[in-house]
Amino acid sequence: MIIRSKRAFIGKKLMPAALVIVSGRISAICPYTYEKRQGLDLGDLILLPGAIDTHVHFRDPEAPYKEDFATGSCAALAGGVTTVMDMPNYRNPPTTTVGAYIEKERIAASASRCDFGLHFGGTAENSDLAKRFSPPSLKVFISDTHSPLTVNYSGLERHMLSFPKESPLLVHCEDQEAAERNMRKYSKHEQVRSPPVALEAVKKVAAMGKKCARRVHFCHLTTASEVSAARIWGGATCEAAPHHLFMDAADIERLKGWGNVNPPLRPKAEVAKLWKSLKRIDCLASDHAPHTPRDKENGACGFPGVQTMVPLVLDAVMGKRLALSEAVRLLCTGPAKAFGIPGKGAIATGNDADLIAFDPKGKWAITEKDLHSKCGWSPYIGRQLSGRIEGVFLRGHEAVIGNDIQVGAGFGKKLQFKAQKRGWA
Repeated sequence: MIIRSKRAFIGKKLMPAALVIVSGRISAICPYTYEKRQGLDLGDLILLPGAIDTHVHFRDPEAPYKEDFATGSCAALAGGVTTVMDMPNYRNPPTTTVGAYIEKERIAASASRCDFGLHFGGTAENSDLAKRFSPPSLKVFISDTHSPLTVNYSGLERHMLSFPKESPLLVHCEDQEAAERNMRKYSKHEQVRSPPVALEAVKKVAAMGKKCARRVHFCHLTTASEVSAARIWGGATCEAAPHHLFMDAADIERLKGWGNVNPPLRPKAEVAKLWKSLKRIDCLASDHAPHTPRDKENGACGFPGVQTMVPLVLDAVMGKRLALSEAVRLLCTGPAKAFGIPGKGAIATGNDADLIAFDPKGKWAITEKDLHSKCGWSPYIGRQLSGRIEGVFLRGHEAVIGNDIQVGAGFGKKLQFKAQKRGWA
């Protein structure tokens, strides 16, 4: 198969090229006119690498009424995300045992339409199990999740010392004691889980990572101060979530009770500073939390976002708020590097042919009818965007045409991770 475009993003720039694809991988990058009469010609559409979202909550098998791998992967592909990494379930059962992890992997393999990986969950009691099982990555919460997926700093240190040091240990950083102090003074969610609550946790976790000389990945940092605190340790990588860039505290009121998320949306001034810190952030990740409208009415925290992440970022590119090279780094090459995902994240010889066909002239608005997520809503409904995804390829196959999914359940493949090296230290 040959896919050609006059504007393919190769290296760090757009150039005319023809991609020769064999067995789902890019076997050669040739001049645009190569075998001109063969293959698929995208013309002036911009050809980008498929995005990687390393932080989604697809809820399978915990709460499939909210989302499952079938619907979540459809939403991902429609939004230009060809690879996801799913966070551990909290309960029913929590993804904190080998059996639960393997069962979830089986479900994903049979249902997912995009490629996938799974994070293992850390608890106060399973540090020895996590060490022996040695999954590709481990997620730990130091704020109360009302589930086994909660540890204190002593529990976190046990995981830091025992879990393979070259593998990413992901941390949700909100200091529980600081939040409890705020609860005695404030009633609003965003005041209880304030920026100082997150910053205090980031400082402690970064210092612990440095002391233990290990890889640490900071999830959804919300302020420039948190980014600076995380960066005191050379073994740290960090992400930001789109909702902390494209919304602010004023949107809590706009969303009328549906605006809560952990960590909360921040004041506009903090959002502006976070934008300026993007060069120090390794990747963007949606933190896709597909709560239903009833869940939100009952106080659930989080937003669906896997389908809207790439369109929002590319709209920022069209508005000259972000360079295209930075968008590709944050969405594609950055997550592949941070999590050791081979063959993904760039248009390069030997890589999987995961591609986005993007029309920079497209104009559209986000509506409910466009959404593939089972939860059926988005905090961005009605937002006007410049530039539109016209098609998505996964390993050379046309996975999306327009907004229609072309591949079936089980087409997605489990990621094969490469061993991390100590070059980060």
